[in-house]
Amino acid sequence: MRPAPLRRVLLIQAIEKSDGDGELLSSDLRADATREAARPLSRDSSVAEQDRFFAQRAAHLTDHLVSHRPALAPLIPVPHRFRYFAIALLLGAAILGWSTQALGQEKLVNILSFPLLGILAWNLIVYLTELIRAAGSLKKRDQQTDDAEAGGLLTRAAESLEKLPAAFRKRDRHPDVPASLRQALTDFQRRWRRLVEPITVQRIRAALHLAAALLAGAAVAGMYAEGAANEYRAYWESTFFTPGALQALLGTLFGPASLLSGIEVPDVAPLHRTATTPEVVGENAARWIHLYALTIGLFVVLPRLVLGTWHTIVARRREIAIDPRQLTGTGLYFDRILAEALGTALRTGAVAYCHQLSPTAEGSLQRNLERDLGVPVTLAWKSTLKLGDEEDAPRELITEAAETLPAHFVLCFDFSVTPEQETHGELIREMRKALNEQETETHFHVCLDAEGFDETRRNLPDFAKRREDRFEAWRSVAGPARENVAVFPPIES
Repeated sequence: MRPAPLRRVLLIQAIEKSDGDGELLSSDLRADATREAARPLSRDSSVAEQDRFFAQRAAHLTDHLVSHRPALAPLIPVPHRFRYFAIALLLGAAILGWSTQALGQEKLVNILSFPLLGILAWNLIVYLTELIRAAGSLKKRDQQTDDAEAGGLLTRAAESLEKLPAAFRKRDRHPDVPASLRQALTDFQRRWRRLVEPITVQRIRAALHLAAALLAGAAVAGMYAEGAANEYRAYWESTFFTPGALQALLGTLFGPASLLSGIEVPDVAPLHRTATTPEVVGENAARWIHLYALTIGLFVVLPRLVLGTWHTIVARRREIAIDPRQLTGTGLYFDRILAEALGTALRTGAVAYCHQLSPTAEGSLQRNLERDLGVPVTLAWKSTLKLGDEEDAPRELITEAAETLPAHFVLCFDFSVTPEQETHGELIREMRKALNEQETETHFHVCLDAEGFDETRRNLPDFAKRREDRFEAWRSVAGPARENVAVFPPIES
């Protein structure tokens, strides 16, 4: 999904998640947007067609939001801070390279003191770093994790480029901004950064490589400009090198440039200035300048352009391939919307504890869920849990990856059984813990089959109170999951 529609989709997803009361987006508005965007959608639609559906739906809802809350407008477009960063970086590299005075202030050039030698050494270190990183990524088979390593300098730079606009961050703290919107913006920013930071890191790397190529190229251009207006003489002096050793070193260093250009590496012996031969003025530096320029082009400009292009291609491929459904748990959000748009059944996991539901009870449970969720559901039953399975069974049941878990998971009990903390309560806690460990957005439900209870007690004068008391007992045992406890058939029937 492209960045522009992706940003809208993530923003709407965050708002719908936090706006349970429909304060920002009413349920009718969401349903209308779904119906409008789903008109060209079919049940055998491709991933690309579904992406367009989500993008159009998000566009309808963001347009509504911006019309009623203009302060949200700066959040909709994709930030372009990186573009300004890259322009400034490349411009600075060109200026710095041109002004390096690679030939020096004097008209005598010590062939061992070229600043370009330092450029060659630095780039060799960079290439070794790239090789080490590439080898590490091959082992991990997960370049995105490697790129977004916590605490990395490039990751921190990417974070700063992807922050919310400063003006909006101040407005976000205003007391008139609903708490649900503040929470939604926090979630949105987290998800957005999680998706785009690896891409931004790749782009920063590409910009740095291109800036290095431009720096070296500008330095060479400045060197030729200086040489065109002045005659530079080449010599050398050294405490450690002998003429033979230096000749061998320069022959190796300039060998590829010499082979490519046909310019032989000059004999360095006549250019050696010592304390006893201070009158040596060297030779015209043109051949040395050509050899240095070609060497820089071969070992700095060309590799850096290749690396910059490669990181640009990688960033572009990742950007195009972004799928918001790959974020932990978000697939459930998209599954629910698709089910609503197409009228298809939403897969719902279900397991019963020490209880076998009758076909009538299963039908009642399904209808109850469909009424509460607003979409058709299909129950995917797991093997019935037995007494003693309370601790280990939940982790055995929740073995799927977070992205493939069902949108909802139902744990069924026999309502007629008196609930106990040591068994029923323990199973509920372990089930919730297993789901939380997966960092999934699967909605957990505790459903109580009251079919047997109703049949045996319906004619009792205090039936309604008995049912209510038993329901409260189950809610008490469920602890933090008490709000997710429901009876079927409904308690009011």
